[in-house]
Amino acid sequence: MNLFESHGKKFLKNLTPLIPLLILTLVGVLFFTGINATSAETLKKEQQALEQALENGAVRTYALTGRYPESLDQLLNDYHITYDKNRFVVEYTPNGANLLPAISVISLSDSFSSGKEARS
Repeated sequence: MNLFESHGKKFLKNLTPLIPLLILTLVGVLFFTGINATSAETLKKEQQALEQALENGAVRTYALTGRYPESLDQLLNDYHITYDKNRFVVEYTPNGANLLPAISVISLSDSFSSGKEARS
């Protein structure tokens, strides 16, 4: 029994059981932060890959036929390209038979990168 124990020692003695809980909380926060960053990067890479696949398909069609595809559906069907319509919107604007169409892929879920709710 220590009657003359200082307040600092009492505080540390009471804090010691909480140290594992604090470490666990810190590890959890670091884990979820890493998952969030990885998910945002994966979504961006998927978006770039889809846009690149669509552009490559349009260029291949032009190389084979001398004309770019007239619609997005034609391009998707000819090259069997699929994508998640709940995650991306594809804009395909033809500029004529011999001009590369404007192709853009827009992500619907910005929740990974900016904290906003996903639009649907």
